[in-house]
Amino acid sequence: MLIDFSVTNFRSIKEEQTLSAIADSSNRKNENTFVPIEGNKLRLLNSAAIYGANASGKSNILKALHRLISYIQTLNIDVDHKIPYYEPFKLDESRLSQPSIFKLSFILEGIMYDYQIAFDSREVHHEQLDFYPKKRKSNLFIRTKNEVKRGDYFQDKRSFSNKALTKYPYLSKVAREEHEQMQKIYEYLKTYAFFPAYDNQTKKSLIRHVNQLLQGDEKLKKKLSKLIQIADTHIDRINIEEKSITYEFDEEMPEDLKTLIMSDKYEVFAVHKTFKNNVFTGESEFSFFHEESIGTMTLYTIGTLILFILNEGHILVIDELDNSLHPKLCKFLIKLFHHPSTNPRNAQLIFASHETTLLDRELLRKDQIWFAEKNKYGETQLFSAQDFDKVKGDEPFDQWYMQGKFGGQPNIKEVEFMFGDE
Repeated sequence: MLIDFSVTNFRSIKEEQTLSAIADSSNRKNENTFVPIEGNKLRLLNSAAIYGANASGKSNILKALHRLISYIQTLNIDVDHKIPYYEPFKLDESRLSQPSIFKLSFILEGIMYDYQIAFDSREVHHEQLDFYPKKRKSNLFIRTKNEVKRGDYFQDKRSFSNKALTKYPYLSKVAREEHEQMQKIYEYLKTYAFFPAYDNQTKKSLIRHVNQLLQGDEKLKKKLSKLIQIADTHIDRINIEEKSITYEFDEEMPEDLKTLIMSDKYEVFAVHKTFKNNVFTGESEFSFFHEESIGTMTLYTIGTLILFILNEGHILVIDELDNSLHPKLCKFLIKLFHHPSTNPRNAQLIFASHETTLLDRELLRKDQIWFAEKNKYGETQLFSAQDFDKVKGDEPFDQWYMQGKFGGQPNIKEVEFMFGDE
């Protein structure tokens, strides 16, 4: 469960910006919150929305979290190569030589953890993992460059130096292999799911992943069919068939490329009811990704991920949730995270959007709404609706946003700016 995430010196983010899932003291729409640790007063939010103009940096907040999780999972960086996750703020020359800093606080098996890492293109400068096993802070490890000092929860508490760690997080390279608790943390962080504002390559990769999830899970497939029916697509159900293909690969082809090719082995069909003179006559199959709409294909992918995440109690991050989906359908998908009956394991959704109808006080609390805005120096600043003193929670969030009361809007020049010289 995500508590909060902070990032410094990454892309358009110069100073530390924090996205928090901690609920404020308001009792309004309590169904949007949950208590992750029994006997603890901490309440977390089931969802968070980020709004802002194009190029405001809202996507960079989500990308930063994605980069951190990806970096922790990386096991192979050539010693002569740069760390690929280092993307410093480029509009201040002094930041080009400073590390990016990522911080993540989360809860796993009822225990709070604080993780942080600072790195540039050449090496990891600092890494630290603390936790609160008995409501008191304890250190699991702290690292300064290649020097690692392990805490009391390691059997071998000796400090050591390891040059092989230069470009790797200690958490991913060594700790998970030596310590059961580290292994659990590593596996937990692998469950974060990301749905970026994607290109065709990303789209194909996500579709392959979704096909694999559905092929092995009949319950998930039935739930998706119901979701697609609810969306009024006129699709009765989804069929997934495995292609009968024999693969022959060159001996020198990399194993990961072979796996990628073989993973594209499913064909998806949308089953529609057929009629003659308004009388039901049977069914007809349509090739899902050749004959259905872009919106329906998006629902297939996002819908499957959401249903899977809800069942597992994981975290889903979506950039441009409203892309190709009707606003009413977007609201419905968000609401799935807000009710114990559909979200019994307290899964969390973080999304970015431009769709103002989702800024609905009947859908979101003020502490669930965030805005990204760039200052005159090109620095992204992230702030919450609850940062505004006049916001009580019952305001028309969408109207206030469109009126510019929250900021986070484009400063569009007048027509004369473009055509005044003609």
